[in-house]
Amino acid sequence: MEIEDKLIIAKAIDKVNLCKTRNKILNTEFLTPYQREIIQSELNRIKFKNYIFFGGYEEAEGKALIVYPEKLEIEIVKKSLPNIIKAIKIKLPKEVEGKYNHRDYLGALMKTGLNRNRIGDIIVHDDGAYIFVLDENAKYIENSLEEFTRFSKAEIKTINYEEVELKPQEFEEKDITISSMRIDNVISELVKISRSKTEELLSNEKIFVNSKLETKGAKLIKENDILAIRGNGKYIISKILGSNKKGKMIVSVKKYK
Repeated sequence: MEIEDKLIIAKAIDKVNLCKTRNKILNTEFLTPYQREIIQSELNRIKFKNYIFFGGYEEAEGKALIVYPEKLEIEIVKKSLPNIIKAIKIKLPKEVEGKYNHRDYLGALMKTGLNRNRIGDIIVHDDGAYIFVLDENAKYIENSLEEFTRFSKAEIKTINYEEVELKPQEFEEKDITISSMRIDNVISELVKISRSKTEELLSNEKIFVNSKLETKGAKLIKENDILAIRGNGKYIISKILGSNKKGKMIVSVKKYK
């Protein structure tokens, strides 16, 4: 296990131990799918069951680990979630509606000085955006965004996460044909580049699987993995459909719009 992974697990176990000692609900920062996977594996190993992952809505990509005392019922824990997760609502003036994308909002958030793991998903609409945040950071983020020129005429306020207007994620769907589920095969076919160019992307640290940096071409991809290729978009490996007459695999892929 890599040092970074060990640190992530250690922080999660610290929360578990503090939860037991203080007898109260505790949470981590927002976690990527990969981070949640390795934490869940460790929690299963130590047989700790009093936890959930939550990021403001069921399909959220970024979710915090929330641990709670054994004496508490899960329904009581769920009632406490609005005290842990909030949302920042940005309502744009009409003259700039439709001009900002996910990258614009994320760029502004990074200028607040907070780490990316203090910020959850960003839901973008033409007339603004909703940003899931930890309650402890909500007021600071709200005040910081109000100081940026691009949002000087926008209405910005902290709201309950249940007030967020979610929107269905849009995808472009296509099938690819590959010889194996190795990541270099998948990338090469997805973006129509040579194997050497694929190796270049990997070595230049431009490939992420479930938000984890991947540099090895032999890495095997599986169904439901999220593959991000910097400069070429983000994809979900939706389903392995079977094989063609030549024995090659046919895989259904969704590209985020």
